[in-house]
Amino acid sequence: MLDLEKEMAWVTFLDDGWETKWFPVLCPITNRQLEFDSKTMNHCRTIFNNDDNWVSFGIAPTSQMVIRNSVRDNL
Repeated sequence: MLDLEKEMAWVTFLDDGWETKWFPVLCPITNRQLEFDSKTMNHCRTIFNNDDNWVSFGIAPTSQMVIRNSVRDNL
């Protein structure tokens, strides 16, 4: 269930519905959605960009995700 009172972290991908399809950013240990903060972009870079894989993505807190606005991207 989407809680509009919390600024959770969301990610969208350039090759998969940019700013129309959003996925929760999950903690790899607890598998719970992370809150959006200053460390979200670095966390996503660690997960989605490595030597074998580079993915174009954008991130947003819940309030921006619902209006289809990625606030940071790696384009």
